[in-house]
Amino acid sequence: MNTVPSLSSTSIPRTGRRPLLAAGLCCVAAAWVLLPSGAAHAQGWPEAGKPIRIVVGFPPGGGADVLARAVSVPLAKELGGTVIVENRPGAGGLLATEYVAKQPSDGYTVYLATPGSFTIWPSLRKLNYEPAKDFAPVSLMVTMPNLLVTGMSTPYTNVASLLAAAKAPNAQIDYASGGVGTIGQIAAEQLNILAGIHLTHAPYKGTAPLLTDVIGGVVPVTFSDPSAMSLVEGGKLRLLAQTSAKRSRLFPDTPTMAESGVPGYDLSNWYGMVAPASTPSAIVGKLNGALAKVMARPEVRKQLAGAGMDAASSTPAEFGNHMATERAKWAALIAKAKIRAE
Repeated sequence: MNTVPSLSSTSIPRTGRRPLLAAGLCCVAAAWVLLPSGAAHAQGWPEAGKPIRIVVGFPPGGGADVLARAVSVPLAKELGGTVIVENRPGAGGLLATEYVAKQPSDGYTVYLATPGSFTIWPSLRKLNYEPAKDFAPVSLMVTMPNLLVTGMSTPYTNVASLLAAAKAPNAQIDYASGGVGTIGQIAAEQLNILAGIHLTHAPYKGTAPLLTDVIGGVVPVTFSDPSAMSLVEGGKLRLLAQTSAKRSRLFPDTPTMAESGVPGYDLSNWYGMVAPASTPSAIVGKLNGALAKVMARPEVRKQLAGAGMDAASSTPAEFGNHMATERAKWAALIAKAKIRAE
């Protein structure tokens, strides 16, 4: 907006000042009208006393919840407002995803997005939302590999021994996951396809009972999120490999699946932030910039690394493209593995 010239010059006759003043104010008003509506909204956002809600589709204590709480306070400081975390668990995150899709596009409700709701479930069932149309990407926030782990009582000391057992005549080896459509199931089915084996799915409702049974030898293997590292370090689980294409800096001594004899294996878990569709681009941009600063903070990176998450950031377009690429990739895998919703 251009600055209105001073109207106090003594060369202006007193009788001519009022018309010029009115004209100047009209120019200011006209310039304001010409501002993009998103920019106008962003200038007053966030309003004092009106909190921004980060909705999490899982109970307190899980990875998504840990991330949301780790960034809420520093994000509030960057934005000069209040940020709260609201847990809305149910249906593996689908209930919360549907809820956020219907919220006002004013920047006061954002969502902690996970692969299940945005890249896997769209190929498994009819949803009450469309990931690409009902949400505005804000930023990628963390990446992490899944970890292939087994109980200490099993004979599997590495991926090669597991593959050899799975290829033996009449082999029957189960894998546990948090349920149909979870990233753990996708990880195991990718192994089945690339290695030419058939591990049988044993779905669970929740990570705690799943890991308890793997520890006890009820189910021999699972692809867990990095929260299982505490059990590995405690001597209750054996870590065989990580699923990302390259070794995560957080697990530098753990081989990848590709290094372990499964060429082409590549799966990385992630969390990010989205907002309801039509949220003004200026507000999305303001959120994106604030998040980039938060994710670069050493204390935030250290806290997240302790939970096995590698802090990251991206532009909204990059995050949107990443989700679109994964939707196509997992749709092909789901079709090939003939995965069906329960």
